[in-house]
Amino acid sequence: MIKDIDINTIKFLYIKKEDLILALDRLTRFKYPEISYYRVFSEIICKYLIHPHITKNQIKELDTNTLKSIIEKIWNESVNYYSPVAKRDKKLNEIIIDEINNTYNLSKDIQTLVNTELNINTVLDFIPEDKEQPINLKRLNYIKNNPKNLIKQREEYALRFPVEKVVLCEGITEEILMPKFAQLSGYDFDKNGIKLISAGGKNQVAKIYCELKDELKIPIFILLDADASATSDIIKNVLRNQDCIYLIKHGEFEDIFSLNLIKRTINKRFKNICECTIADFKQTKPMTKILSEFYRIHELGDFQKADFAKELAENLKYETDLTEEITEIIDRIKNL
Repeated sequence: MIKDIDINTIKFLYIKKEDLILALDRLTRFKYPEISYYRVFSEIICKYLIHPHITKNQIKELDTNTLKSIIEKIWNESVNYYSPVAKRDKKLNEIIIDEINNTYNLSKDIQTLVNTELNINTVLDFIPEDKEQPINLKRLNYIKNNPKNLIKQREEYALRFPVEKVVLCEGITEEILMPKFAQLSGYDFDKNGIKLISAGGKNQVAKIYCELKDELKIPIFILLDADASATSDIIKNVLRNQDCIYLIKHGEFEDIFSLNLIKRTINKRFKNICECTIADFKQTKPMTKILSEFYRIHELGDFQKADFAKELAENLKYETDLTEEITEIIDRIKNL
């Protein structure tokens, strides 16, 4: 490890305001700190440290206390350059550190980096008022002004953080619609600290779960299509006690949608071209095949699952749009 660096003699450029904001955003996303902290700190050193010259490959060779000290100096002096009277709000840092410790399993070295004393509150002041903020920065602004009643603030403003549970699903359709279905049922994911992660296909679910179970302390709910029993068996061999697997009973996720919701969505989208009835979708084939054929027969273009999911989400209105199995899935997540 590289240890013999005199922090008092290092030379650097001041970090640009927009880079400070971006770095804070990346540090406070729902991401394993070993990845996010090393990535952000490496980018700062490669871009702003002039002397000594440290390459990207050498950064991981740095003693973590040395890396911590370098980042503290560059970050905090950059903040002071733009705002000379700025002071660090230790309470805000403590809240972030506590939440990271409650959420993730950390090695000693990563714990050192997480404890880096950065002026976070002043960086939040650099964000233009008219700029749309990601939910993690929006949330930091709330707790900066009121560091108490964090759960109450999350529930009131749908801030997602602190995250209490993870829902791991197969694909984009679940990612788009599960939060909407839950909201319609009265269980808002962001208000209840639910983080949804799409694996990008059933073949990736087991791999991602195996990573998450080692990284996270919080419970994980795994949602799988009925044909993913092999994936389910792999996960069961390493499943933690606090986690849960749910296999959809009736095929794929699309197969448990309300037929009324499907009919209403299509008729609204293509009202000047065609009109469908529930009978069009009462078939024994998978719903994605039924919809693909319907689009082809009526010359509506290619059926795209993600686009259709977005249209379904826009047309969700009634409790009857929630089928029995969708309600059961939401209840299982709620009670995990």
